This record gives sequence, C-alpha cells and structure tokens, in this order.
Amino acid sequence: NLFVGALSWNVDEDWLRSEFEQFGEIAAVRVVYDRESGRSKGFGYVEYTTHGAAKKALKEMKGKDLDGRTINVDFSTPRPENPRQDRSKSYGDKQSPESDTVFVANLSFEADEQIVQTEFEGFGNIVGLRIPTDAASGQPKGFCYIQYDSVDSARKAVEEMNGALVSGRAIRTDFSTPRDPSTSGGGRGRGRGGRGGFSDRGGGRGGSGGGRGRGGRGGFQSQNRGGFGDFQGKKQKFE
Repeated sequence: NLFVGALSWNVDEDWLRSEFEQFGEIAAVRVVYDRESGRSKGFGYVEYTTHGAAKKALKEMKGKDLDGRTINVDFSTPRPENPRQDRSKSYGDKQSPESDTVFVANLSFEADEQIVQTEFEGFGNIVGLRIPTDAASGQPKGFCYIQYDSVDSARKAVEEMNGALVSGRAIRTDFSTPRDPSTSGGGRGRGRGGRGGFSDRGGGRGGSGGGRGRGGRGGFQSQNRGGFGDFQGKKQKFE
C-alpha cells in the first residue's frame, strides 16, 4: 500500500489510478477528501496486489511532477488494531495526565498546519496549533501541539486519533502536560517542566534560591514567562 502526498486538488481517484496502473495490478485507489467541503486533502493511497508492483511504483513515481506538483510517494504504515495497547506493550508508555492540549508524535513532514487542522478539528474548537521546526534548517521536527477549548475535546482527539494515518504515517497522540509551576521555584539545580505547553521560553527564573526552570518541549511562543501564553480562545485560521 503506497501513500501519495502533495497531490494537486485536481487529481481524483481515476487520474491517480491512471498514473500508477502501469506498474502492476491495483487492488484499490483512494483520494482523501474533506468531509465538509468535499475538496481533496492533497493525499491518497494506492494499493497493489503484489509488493513487487508497489516497490516498482515507488521507485518510478517518487518525486514525479503531477499536475504541476512534485508528489511524494512512500510505503504506507499500517495502523495497529489497538495502537495504544500495541505501543504501550513495546515501549512501556503511560498516558500523561489529561489537559486541553494534545501532543502528536511521529508526524509526517508532509503534514502542514492545514492538514493537521483538518484532521483534528472534528473533535472540538481548536484555539492553538503549532508544528515546531528546526531553527537551522526550517524542517519540521515531526511532532506538533494542538490546544482545544476544553479537556473533553482533547480527550476525544487523543482516543480517536492515536494510531491514525495522517499523510501516510501512523501518528501517536497523548496529552501535553503543562509545566508544573513548583518546578521553577528557588533552590539549587534546574527544574524541568512537563512535555508540551505552548511557551518556547519555558519557565522563568526561580525565587530567592536563584534556580532556573526549563519549559516543556516545543510550543507557542508567549510573552509570559512559563505557562501557555496568550491564547484568548479564538480559533486560528490557516491560509
């Protein structure tokens, strides 16, 4: 099964099939569409009856120009039947305490903010979304944070989207734990916040003890020291 990304919105399933059928017998073709607008999300899947045909198509079609866009082709990672249980057995994962913010890992570099927004907006009102990038290269780091206006919406997203295929990769979802203010207080050494949060600057200086707190991984930059920053409950729009 091949994932085909960066598709032009003009490419439908018949067009996609015609481009890939030369490499072998195709079992199924699917272009993913937005449920509300009916517009293509810009990616799809091509399933062959043999691995050899899929391998040949991958070699020939990866990076090919299709309707003015350079498409990305890769093998699609199958979704486990019980993704959370499957991963927890392998890695000993434990779910983080519930919060209004979802941490998404194993995110494809093809998944931009618009794609993530479309995949997650069905669970509630999104008030913040960020895909951290490398400061030097500008390349996405492969994870993101999504803040909802309620813990209930975040809970639904974590439960429903864990292991889901987004741009051809099975993502992992968890709650993003806000930084514990007590870890940034005085005393010796350094206190580290929990994973997530939307402040790049992390915790501020400690109290009279002079220690420094470090914020969570990634997130929205805020002028406040520590915490989640300056969200006012308005849904962000992405061009």
